[in-house]
Amino acid sequence: MKPPALISMCLCGVPCRYHGMTHKMGYRLYREKLVAKLKEDYELIPICPELMGGLPTPRCPCQVVWEGDIPLVTNRNTGAILEHGVNLTEAYQAGAEWACWMADVFGAKKAFMLKKSPACDSSNGVAARALAAHGVYVKGV
Repeated sequence: MKPPALISMCLCGVPCRYHGMTHKMGYRLYREKLVAKLKEDYELIPICPELMGGLPTPRCPCQVVWEGDIPLVTNRNTGAILEHGVNLTEAYQAGAEWACWMADVFGAKKAFMLKKSPACDSSNGVAARALAAHGVYVKGV
């Protein structure tokens, strides 16, 4: 039996990234070879912390600024904390909580997460940091 591992849903080809596309600048966003290789060793559980936190697709591009252990998620284009009156930090934190819940439910001790994502980046993402603090090894891909 293969061990379970979380994977960013967008890496599996689901158009859940902020721009809502399956292709960008001529490149297909589905990482077929990577997913096929990971499937050899793991039972993959696709997650999208941004969707699980209640954010729509498409949505504004965001960035994370950390103040110690506290994330501040802002709209990358304007620097505004609010988009349409919704605090994005709370949505990202809620998605991080759901990601940790999914790890618990499926017994996942590893997560393969999209680099440069405000939720999934292994060093800066809100959900990735929460997963790491929860005891899940997070690898950026």
